[in-house]
Amino acid sequence: MLTRDGFSGNVDALDANGNHYLTGSSPTPGQAAITGDHLSDWLRFIRDARWSRKQKLQLLKSMTAAEIYQAGEAELRRLLPGRWRSTNEQFRKSRLQRDLEWFDSADKFIIPYGDPHYPDLLAQIQDPPLALFARGRVELLADPKIAMVGSRQPTPAGSKLCRQLAGGLSRLGIIITSGLALGIDGQSHQAALDAGGGTIAVLGNGVDMVYPLRNRALQQNIAKRGLLLSEFPLGLAPSKATFPQRNRIVSGLALGAIIIEAGENSGTRITARLSMEQNREVMVVPGSPLNAQYRGSHALIKQGAALVCDVNDVLEVLALPLQSRMITKPADVPETHPDNCANSLLAYVDFEPTTLDSIISASGLTAAEVSSMLLMLELEGAVSAADCGGYVRLA
Repeated sequence: MLTRDGFSGNVDALDANGNHYLTGSSPTPGQAAITGDHLSDWLRFIRDARWSRKQKLQLLKSMTAAEIYQAGEAELRRLLPGRWRSTNEQFRKSRLQRDLEWFDSADKFIIPYGDPHYPDLLAQIQDPPLALFARGRVELLADPKIAMVGSRQPTPAGSKLCRQLAGGLSRLGIIITSGLALGIDGQSHQAALDAGGGTIAVLGNGVDMVYPLRNRALQQNIAKRGLLLSEFPLGLAPSKATFPQRNRIVSGLALGAIIIEAGENSGTRITARLSMEQNREVMVVPGSPLNAQYRGSHALIKQGAALVCDVNDVLEVLALPLQSRMITKPADVPETHPDNCANSLLAYVDFEPTTLDSIISASGLTAAEVSSMLLMLELEGAVSAADCGGYVRLA
């Protein structure tokens, strides 16, 4: 991750020139140090109009952003033959200074493709973003994520199901991703925050822009308690073209997508299609066949999407990918097998509903550790989420 100061996180080491390396990215031969100059190089590269995103990704297979601007045109032409666009270098330089000024606080980052903090699932899609502008809790990118999308004008029943699913999954330590649109998107973000969980909003505009205006307060809250992401340059306004591009990131970050009230020709179906193309699980909440808002949803079920009605259905569909993403060793726990750690938590879960706060207090573990263990136990069938929000021991 790059910041205006040149690095973020704890320092692992210094190279011979005194440059810092990020935690989790120990220096290896040929690895570029993350410096303030590199941030400038990346911001310039993102705005460079000569190449498409596909061409830029091709260049990055052979060079870093810094090396691209040190190389001569002949070398770049050799690596990237074909047609280049014309560009306005002077405009780009004036804009770069304004871009750098945005990185004025510790919660603003850019995560380039190939960076150790770049989400691995997103890197696997066919057309990954060149970089992610981020504001907020970037540590959420390491946690298991589920996308939730749906109607911009949901029915009361759809809104209630959205809140139940987003809230229940959040209490299990799963991060809710969505696109901050009106309706189901915004409600899923809000439900995750209300449950004390994490949420990631992927924007169809620059991360410094507010859209839609009705979600201004929610966007500001997510910047403080969750994470805002965008692949678009700072200052870019939303358009019809940017939202489909945003949707591939919403689905690409997640293990699967939950669809709530998708109309026959809705934008939600675009996210569902992208999820299928990215080999993600698509889960659909069913509704009345008489309601036009469910026609797209029911069509997806006919195409093979999983039918889900509650949190347990979602966990059943995502059991294997979730298990592979779970934290295997809680912090401050001695060398103990993760299964034993989770099983020891059963002592604090009663056969009658037990609140999450009670389990945390009795076990002495953190909320994140307890949530991770409870999810493992729920996947194993040892506990179940209760209607009141607590947990019930089953074995």
